[in-house]
Amino acid sequence: MNYAEILGAFGGFLYVILEIKQNRYMWIVGGISALVYMTIFYNSSLFASVGLQGYYVIASIYGWFKWNSVDSDGNVPTPSVNPLAGKKVFLSVAAATVGFLILWHILSNYTDNPMPFTDALIASLSMLATYWVTNKFIQHWFLWIAADILAVWMYLSQDLYATVILYFIYIFAAVAGWLHWRKFPRVLN
Repeated sequence: MNYAEILGAFGGFLYVILEIKQNRYMWIVGGISALVYMTIFYNSSLFASVGLQGYYVIASIYGWFKWNSVDSDGNVPTPSVNPLAGKKVFLSVAAATVGFLILWHILSNYTDNPMPFTDALIASLSMLATYWVTNKFIQHWFLWIAADILAVWMYLSQDLYATVILYFIYIFAAVAGWLHWRKFPRVLN
């Protein structure tokens, strides 16, 4: 365990706390944490995880602007019901499935990734969850639970202990987030 991993884990923990509270500043914290984790995962040859962190940086910029209206406490008002939500869900699941298959193929055949299937699945689930959170779909929490359980196993196998602790906390935070978000009006039930 090194200081960069501890810093990344702390940033990830702060991000999820802000996400549960629907606070726009989560996007800044998440982007910084993602930059730190890019180097950590690169050094562990977890290349889908590196790419995922790059996606998080881009998603953080997108989320910051998408959640652009804030109240005096930095909280984002929840949008009203979106009639296109069902179509967005279907198309995003289809894209995530295709992305998973392509990523799994690349990692299996062109890298020395120690866990290509798991790494690709975590990346795909996490990218889908991040897209859904930008649209405030409450179901993103279920995707996080699944991805976090897989991540605990994968990062434990790579001796990334601070990251394992972070993802173990993420599992419980995702349950808490889902319970908390049920109190807010949301885009999709």
